[in-house]
Amino acid sequence: MTGFGRGQASASGLQVEVELRTLNGRFLEVRVKGLSDYPALLFRAEEKLRSAFHRGTVEATIRLTPLPGAAEKSADLELARKYLAELRALQAELGLEEKPGLSHLLALGVFQEKRLAEEHLWPALESALFQAIEEAQAGRAREGQALREALLSECGEVKKLLEKAEELAQEDQKIAEERLRTRLSELASLDPARVNAEISAFLARCDVREELDRLRAHATRFLELLALDGPVGKELEFLAQEMAREAGTLAAKAYGPKLAELALRLRLGAERLREQARNVE
Repeated sequence: MTGFGRGQASASGLQVEVELRTLNGRFLEVRVKGLSDYPALLFRAEEKLRSAFHRGTVEATIRLTPLPGAAEKSADLELARKYLAELRALQAELGLEEKPGLSHLLALGVFQEKRLAEEHLWPALESALFQAIEEAQAGRAREGQALREALLSECGEVKKLLEKAEELAQEDQKIAEERLRTRLSELASLDPARVNAEISAFLARCDVREELDRLRAHATRFLELLALDGPVGKELEFLAQEMAREAGTLAAKAYGPKLAELALRLRLGAERLREQARNVE
């Protein structure tokens, strides 16, 4: 399901902003941008998102911006001492008159970008992520409710078709038996016992009770899942796939055109359920 969320927090002169987007997808894929210089934070942010979502593409963009008045750079005293010692040694070695000073150290870059320790930055990042996740999940919940209503309606139509298919299946068996019995009775040379055996074998091949029973069970479970909270999308998609498969078998085994046509409608309904279920977490 789709969703969008924003969050922000601050930590030691830095503002942390998170933009979160989620898109439909069969599996969970998490992408985090903006933390390439903070590998530990990148890992923790990805884990946070993986625990919050179960399906779809989740993309987080993170910005770290210095707050007004915060020092963006600071002098690396250890590095400055090292550079100064090396410059003095070089001056003595080459016999130079000019003494190394502050300008040389500045040119060598002893002022470094101020980098906040990752453990100090995490609380702010976690807070911003939490805000963005909550907002995105609220949007997904609204979409999920609308999707649930659509699936309930579609599954209701499938169950109506299934009830009609059960009626037609009984008629189908009677028609098939009568027609086959009439044809075989015209062959006087056939033994009555053989006729009955052939009819039984033929009707067994046309028997669709197992397919109808499985379709009914799948539809019932589908409706049960729609009443549950939590991630059910993968099971919904699997059930819809099985319903489509059973409906295909039903169409192949149907004797009369009415049942065959109804079975195809059942299959189309199951395929629509499957397409919609792919968007459910």
